[in-house]
Amino acid sequence: MAHIQTKWAERKDRLYITLEVTSASDVQVNFEEKKISVAARGIPAQTSEPRELHCELPLLKAITPAESTYKVLGACIQICAIKKDTEYWNHLVDLPARQVKSWLSVDWNLWKDEDDEALGDNRDAGFGGYGDMSSMLGGGAGGMDFSSMMQNMPPMEGGDSDDEEEDGAQIEDDAEEEELPKPSEEAAESKDSA
Repeated sequence: MAHIQTKWAERKDRLYITLEVTSASDVQVNFEEKKISVAARGIPAQTSEPRELHCELPLLKAITPAESTYKVLGACIQICAIKKDTEYWNHLVDLPARQVKSWLSVDWNLWKDEDDEALGDNRDAGFGGYGDMSSMLGGGAGGMDFSSMMQNMPPMEGGDSDDEEEDGAQIEDDAEEEELPKPSEEAAESKDSA
């Protein structure tokens, strides 16, 4: 029997489990203290045909069945299982890793480390929503007007000019100063010396 692709994440007090089943219908989720059973009709991630699906997750530790919930979305079945004891599990199921590596993975979009949770539930972790980064620069620009600053700058010597007419005139002046021999004269000189 093929397993349903499953992702999971945890918090100190709960588990987030996502079963990748598209267009799920007739969904039944049974919560027991050390097991979650799911029966549904839908399209698993491995195929494109709807079928009857059954999934049993033998949990590593106990949950509180009466407080655990689920919801059916268009692309998945989401389960929120409330832990009996508030502690981190580090594994979802009581199975060897070699048996689950093809169908069970960590949901990094929902994952939160134990250290992160100890700092509080502040999702932006003190970054202020990435809006105004000037606060990270030790005072910011302070309303500086760069256009007026550039007008007050003295002219720069020896820099490349953007004036194309001056560049064109300079090239013509260089050509007048250096007289190059004409190709026919060069050919005659090289024949005489040979």
